[in-house]
Amino acid sequence: MIGAAVFELRAHNAGRLPFINGRFMHAVFFKILNEFSQGLGNFVHNEMNIKPFTVSFLEPVDEIPLTENHWHIRRGEKFLWRVTGLNAEILQAIVSVPIGYKVQAGTLTLRVEKLIDETTFTVEEFLSRIKNSPPIRELCFEFVSPTTFRIDDFDAPYPRADLIFGSLADKWTQAAMPAAADKKIIREFATQLRLTEWHGQSKKFYFTHERGTAAFWGKFFYNVEDLSADIRKVFMLLAKFGEFAGVGRLTGQGFGQTRIKFVQ
Repeated sequence: MIGAAVFELRAHNAGRLPFINGRFMHAVFFKILNEFSQGLGNFVHNEMNIKPFTVSFLEPVDEIPLTENHWHIRRGEKFLWRVTGLNAEILQAIVSVPIGYKVQAGTLTLRVEKLIDETTFTVEEFLSRIKNSPPIRELCFEFVSPTTFRIDDFDAPYPRADLIFGSLADKWTQAAMPAAADKKIIREFATQLRLTEWHGQSKKFYFTHERGTAAFWGKFFYNVEDLSADIRKVFMLLAKFGEFAGVGRLTGQGFGQTRIKFVQ
């Protein structure tokens, strides 16, 4: 199974939190996993290089001004938090979170107010939805959080189709999804995609005062008409998988959050 859930969280106290707060929410999610199953939490943390989940940054329901890339949060402020899972155990842990559950993000205590949305698919349902989709002309990737890739020993904030789909092929394989997605072959086909339109930017995002990564975000359109109909379906499948798996690195810390639109 794969799926996603969106929680509404409320600040239980006043506090200060960085805009790039994925490291805190990563720790929150592991607390949830460990309380659901210590064995599951340990296995995911210690044995899996590509994590079978993503977490978003906290998204304020009402605008909160930024001061030096930090929010000064008042008690009672509300946030949305999206989490995804790429297998049944992770999804069970997500939906087991009770209303009233409290978590700690830095100095901020957050209370789960409600589960706003829950979307789950069996693998068969997910494959069927793509198989039965009408033909498309373009894939639109909207990167709603900073996205980056690793090339050798440096971060690569480049929205290249081969990097995007190479990353998705890796995540597909790690998640033990059906049918092979050979990274080398996928990247070769990805060179046939043409970036036809984009609206975005890149910059360096800092986790601490000294440590950060270069990343991009925005909306990017890739023409897929040079691909055969069958290969086009593979790329549609991987793209849509990206809504749950994320794209690039640090997806377990809020990076690479992606929304997909099929353009006919």
